Amino acid sequence: MSDKVELIAAAQVNVVSGTPGSITFNSNFGFDTASRGSDGVYSLELDHKHDAKKLVINPSLNGGVSGQIAAAPVGTGDTKTIAISAFDGTNTPADSSFFITVYRVRS
Repeated sequence: MSDKVELIAAAQVNVVSGTPGSITFNSNFGFDTASRGSDGVYSLELDHKHDAKKLVINPSLNGGVSGQIAAAPVGTGDTKTIAISAFDGTNTPADSSFFITVYRVRS
């Protein structure tokens, strides 16, 4: 039997210009909320709980922004929370707009 992969969430999260520490969903599917913890640290809540070991998470920085971004489920087993960390070109935590997709592997 082959595994199937299905898209369960996708979003574009934008840093609001001129309002430090403020973010918005520009587009959203499958997430309830997004919040900012500190420079470059975000938390996104999925609509429903999913088994963390079956999630495939793909974050990417928006446009020509240099730096890195990483994402991971928070916890093991059933989870709703995705943690995001963004860094600028000098590897310093930095607020950056980003895209994220989350897929679930079903067997």
